[in-house]
Formats: sequence, C-alpha cells, structure tokens
Amino acid sequence: MNEKKLGDILREKRESLNLTVEELAGITKLKKSVILALENGDYGELQESVYIRGFFKIYASAIGLDYKELYPKLEKELRAIGKIPEEEEKPGRKSVIFIVIIAIIIAVPVLYYIISSSSPGVKEPESNVEITQPVTEPVAQPPVKEPEPAAKEPEPNIEETTTEEFVTPVKKEVAVEIKGLGYSWVRVIVDDEKVFEGFINSGDLYSWKGEKNIVIRAGNAGAVNVVLNGKDIGVLGKSGEVVEREFIPE
Repeated sequence: MNEKKLGDILREKRESLNLTVEELAGITKLKKSVILALENGDYGELQESVYIRGFFKIYASAIGLDYKELYPKLEKELRAIGKIPEEEEKPGRKSVIFIVIIAIIIAVPVLYYIISSSSPGVKEPESNVEITQPVTEPVAQPPVKEPEPAAKEPEPNIEETTTEEFVTPVKKEVAVEIKGLGYSWVRVIVDDEKVFEGFINSGDLYSWKGEKNIVIRAGNAGAVNVVLNGKDIGVLGKSGEVVEREFIPE
C-alpha cells in the first residue's frame, strides 16, 4: 500500500473545510503558487528548505493540522529530492565548529587578562592645588513696604436658581477578549471596521469594545477562546474549523 503524500493530506483537509485556494491564500497571506506547490509536492519550485518548512507550518496550522506531527514526512520528501543540504545531515561538523568558536571566545578574555596584569599600572598624579571660594559680604536689602489692603467691594446679590437634573442614558456596548490556545488566523471587525487580521499563537491575548457589534472569524476555531462581557464562553468551535461569529450588546 502506497504511503499518502504530504500534499494530498493538505489538499484533502483544505477541501474538507470547503476552502478554495484563493480563500486559503487570503487567510494565510501565502501566494497561490506556494499553496499549489505544497499540495502537488513541487518543492523544486520553492526556495530553500528553511522557507519550505515555514510555508508548510503556516499552511498546516491555518487548516488545523498538527505540523509537528507531519514534519518527519516533510523532511523525508525534501531529502528525496535533495532539498536538505549535507551540512544539515552531518551534525558532527557543526559541533566541531561550535566547540572551536566557544574555545576562541573563552581564550580571548584570558589572554587579555594575562597581558594586562603583567603591564605596570599607571597612577594618576595627585593634585596639590587648593581651590578657594571667593567670600562675598552680604548686601543690605532696603525695607520692603507692605501694600495697603484694597478696599473691599460689596458682594453682589446672587439670586437663587434652580437646576434641572439630566439623566445621561447608559450607552450599551459589547466587550470581547480572545485568548490563543494554539496557532490560528483571525480577523476581527468592530462596528463595521476591520481592526485586526493576522495570526495568533498560544498565550496571545487581545480585547476590543464595540457599540454596534464585533465579528470574529478564525481559521482554527478550536485555538481561539472567547470571553464575552467578562464571561468565559469557551472556544469558537472545533479544532480545524473555520468559524465566524457575531457578538452584539446585550
């Protein structure tokens, strides 16, 4: 039985979410050509392996796949077409270079200390010059004449006025806070104005307030937890689902 290719896994998951290539490109900000290259396994059309790994992580996370679990399959396919250089497959060479660099970093300050400690120190000359401050005699100040009190003006008669109390109507608003439980693309619209579009990760916190409504759309609903008006209402949906929800003032 033939092993399923990574590109087929990506395509099948995207189609199961009813996402077109154009829609996914808008969510992930990846070019359509990159998405198609990943789905077709045309890694030769892409850049170096480090960029391919980055593109794959963005794609897989946006549709709710565990990119870490699929990394070995990606590495296997990249190695098969020679996209992984020999330096990455020979960690021993990197280790030797790393040890040499560390040895140089340690040796330089030691040599500097030995050389500096063997040189005679230079003492700064002591200064025998005394600095005296000029003495100034106090100058007699002329007596200050106190001003005469001004004549008190008669207080005006103030008629009592009645004020009407105005009750300011309480403005209703909706407050939403989201917390990242994983990696997901998110778009937020507050009162018909887009205020956020991008990726959030585990631990990220964002909050908004609106007078009319707040609309949140997520590419991985299970990775976005929502707090509505101070009350935790849980995640937007299931992991891997593309969900859009509107929140209005109560």
